[in-house]
Amino acid sequence: MEIIPIFLVTLLIIGGLGLAIFFGKPPVHRPSRQEILSLLRGVEAGTTRQEAWDLFIGYPLAYDPELEAVRQQCVVLEEGDGDIPPAGQGLGEFIYNRDGRERISQIADALEKLIKDAPVYRDF
Repeated sequence: MEIIPIFLVTLLIIGGLGLAIFFGKPPVHRPSRQEILSLLRGVEAGTTRQEAWDLFIGYPLAYDPELEAVRQQCVVLEEGDGDIPPAGQGLGEFIYNRDGRERISQIADALEKLIKDAPVYRDF
């Protein structure tokens, strides 16, 4: 007789998990251009945390090709390539050294121009 309540509780738990998986939404990381601009400005100022920077560098942004190009430039800054050496480690709260922060500033200025030149869409 003990098996019936155990079976019903197990069925209820598994059914609840199945419904949660079926109707739930997966977590999505879709930062806006403005959020990435503030992240880059934070790297310049030394206010961006290393974890937030690593998430931006390591996660592709396929929904926005221009923002993905900015991310790729930051990946080259972080890791370097055949022509450009990687940026040096910063002191204290800074992620990069002075040269790396200057390169981040150039990337941020280009992104700011991209944001300013983007067309405005309005739904009526």
